[in-house]
Amino acid sequence: MARLLLTQKQHVGPVPRLGHAMAFDEGRRRAVLFGGGTFQQQQFFEDTWEWDGENWTQVNDIGPSPRWRHAMACDTARRRVILFGGQGAGGGGNGLGDTWEWDGEDWTQVADGGPAVRHSHAMVFDNRRNRTVLFGGASGNGLLNDTWEWDGDEWVQVEDTGPSARREHAMAFDPSRGRVVLFGGSAAAEVFGDTWEWDGSAWTQTAAFGPPPAAALAMAGTENRILVFGGLPSLADNAVPFGNTWEWHGRHWTIRQDMGPSARWDHAMVYDTARRRTVLFGGTATVFGETVVPLGDTWEQFERGATVPAPPIRGGGTATLQSLAVNPPAIEEGRGFTIEARLSSPAPEPLVIQVRVTDPAGARVTEFELPVGAGAGSASLPLPGALFPGNYTFTARLGETSRAATLEIAPHATLTLASLEVNPAVVAPGQSFEIRVTLSGPAAAGELHVPTRARLSEAAPPEVFRPVPVPAGSASGSVTIDMAAPPAPATMTIIGTLGGAERSATVTLAA
Repeated sequence: MARLLLTQKQHVGPVPRLGHAMAFDEGRRRAVLFGGGTFQQQQFFEDTWEWDGENWTQVNDIGPSPRWRHAMACDTARRRVILFGGQGAGGGGNGLGDTWEWDGEDWTQVADGGPAVRHSHAMVFDNRRNRTVLFGGASGNGLLNDTWEWDGDEWVQVEDTGPSARREHAMAFDPSRGRVVLFGGSAAAEVFGDTWEWDGSAWTQTAAFGPPPAAALAMAGTENRILVFGGLPSLADNAVPFGNTWEWHGRHWTIRQDMGPSARWDHAMVYDTARRRTVLFGGTATVFGETVVPLGDTWEQFERGATVPAPPIRGGGTATLQSLAVNPPAIEEGRGFTIEARLSSPAPEPLVIQVRVTDPAGARVTEFELPVGAGAGSASLPLPGALFPGNYTFTARLGETSRAATLEIAPHATLTLASLEVNPAVVAPGQSFEIRVTLSGPAAAGELHVPTRARLSEAAPPEVFRPVPVPAGSASGSVTIDMAAPPAPATMTIIGTLGGAERSATVTLAA
C-alpha cells in the first residue's frame, strides 16, 4: 500500500481561524479560502485568500459579509467558486441564506431564494452532473436534513430523506464512482459515525465500520478515494480531537496516517487536482470546553509514488543534511516527540529525507520519509509515542550525507497497562476490529499513546503496530483498525506494554 506523506508549509498567510471554508478552483489552480472566525470572542472574518502551492495571497476584501461555518464548492463547468450560508453577527446568528460566486477577481451575489438560512452545513460539486450539492446544517429552528442542488441559475430541493438531520458533517465528491460521500456530524449531544452516498437521485447508507464518530471534521476527494482528517469525538467537555487520516475507497474505510498535522477540529481541507496535493488549513487543537486557540498552519498531503509536477527527489542538489535532532531527546513511555532536520541551504526543489529507526541491538524498527518543500531549509515531523522503552537511533540520509540522533524512552513511572482487548476476535474481509486498553490510572499531562506490536506467527518477529491513544484524564482508550484481508487465514497477536506490564490479545483474520 502506498504511503501518505504530510509536510507543513509556510506560516505566513491568513490569521489563525476556525470555521472557515475552502474550495479548489481547478481553472485557476488555486485553493480559495474565505471567512472563518474565532470562538469565544465571536470574531468573524470576511477576507478572501488563495494558495498556489507556495504562497498565500489575499485577493479581495469586498464580497460576502463576515461569517464562519459556511460552505464552499467549485463549479468546474462554470469556473466559479460557490459560497452559501454561514453564521455571522447580528441577524446572521441563526444562519445566513445568501449565495455568492467567486470568479477569481470579484464576488457576486447570485441568488436570494433557495435553501433556508443555515450554518454548519456541507456542500460539494458533482462534476458528472454539473450540480453543487448541499445537505443539512443548523438554523434557529433546529437541525436540517434537506438536500439541495444549484445549477448556476437556481436552487432546487431534490430530497428530504436520507441521513438524519445534523450539523458539522463533511462531504466530498468521489469522481471515480460519481458519488457524493457524507460522513459524521452531530445532533444535540450525539455524534455520528455513519457513511452515506448520494448518486443524484437517492441517499444510500454504505459502510457499517470506519472512522469513529466525529463532528467538525474535514474531507477531500482525490482521483480515486476520499480522505478524512480530524474532528471531535463528542461535544462534551474535555473531548480530545482526532489526529488520524482515514480514506474511503467506495467499499471500506482504512486508517492511513497518524503522523502529520496536530489533532484538530473545525479546520478546512481541499484537494489540489493540478498538483495532486491535499491542502489543509487552520482549525483548533483545543480540547472541547476549554478556551479555544485558533490555528494558522498550512499542511499538504500527498501519496508517495503519485505522478505530480516537480516530484520530490532523493538527493539534495546543492543542499546537504546539516543536522538531525529528536526533541525532546528523552521521554517517558507513551509520550510524543518531534524529528527535526536542517539543511546546509534552502532546498532548490522539493526533496525527501530518508529516516531509519533502529533499536539498541541495531535491528531496524521502522523507516519513513521526511519531505522538504522547495525553498525550505528545515523540516520537522511530530510523532506519537509508538515505541517501547529503550534507546533508539534515528539515522537520516540525504544524497551522500547522513546524520544521526538518539532518543531515550524510559518506562512510565506511575502508570501500567492493566488490560488489552481486541474486539471482535474474528474479523471477516473488509471488517474492522478495535484495540481497547485500560490503564492502572488516568493519563495526565496530555494525551498518552500505548505502544503496541503485532506478530503473525510465533516464528515472526513482532512489528511496530498502531499506538492506542488515551486522552488526558482518562484511564482507557481505543483505536479502530481496518486491514486488508490476508491471502490465507491468519492469527495476529497484538502486544501492548506500559510501565513494565505487558498485555496481549489475538485476532483471527479470515481470508
